[in-house]
Amino acid sequence: MDSKSRKNMKKNMTAFSFVMCIFIIGAMAVYYQYMKKQQQTAVQTPTTEVEKLIAKDFEMGYPETPVEVMKLWGRVNQCMYNSTLSDSQFTSLLKQLRTMYSNDLLNENKEEEHSKKLKAEIEEFQSKKGKIVSYSTDTGMTTRYQTINGKECAYARLSFFANKGGGYVKIFQDYVLVRESGKWKILGFQPNEEKSAKKGEK
Repeated sequence: MDSKSRKNMKKNMTAFSFVMCIFIIGAMAVYYQYMKKQQQTAVQTPTTEVEKLIAKDFEMGYPETPVEVMKLWGRVNQCMYNSTLSDSQFTSLLKQLRTMYSNDLLNENKEEEHSKKLKAEIEEFQSKKGKIVSYSTDTGMTTRYQTINGKECAYARLSFFANKGGGYVKIFQDYVLVRESGKWKILGFQPNEEKSAKKGEK
């Protein structure tokens, strides 16, 4: 092999080695980014009920029926009343809860005042070692629909079974929902004291 051939071979080997180095570096960079993403996903994956509700996209996965809205409402309230929340967690869950409010109810309950009132209610509930054991909704068959002032409305009921003051109670609440932009939103609600009393008597 003459000197020219050796030089060409050396030049080719150098070029090949350079390309291989670039390839290896690129592969390592891709692998590093993949592993970093996997670690971030593992860390960010919600595990507790609080984390799951905060991470849930309420707008994209909004319940389609009044009954489903009631189920989600019960789930969020059970979580808030039963959990020890940081300030940021409480604020995040409150925003999720307010996603289910109608425009009228939002206007009547400004977020700052709503936050103070709800936090005080939860603190009082927890100070008495209260705990929401479960909640249940009426079936779709018992939900009543009515058109009021040109708006679609629905009447639904939600009950909470709770340990309160050393004993168990079942509390019923009646809700009015209104259809806004294709979504059922809570227009108002109040305790059904008559129903709760009758249940307690039994």
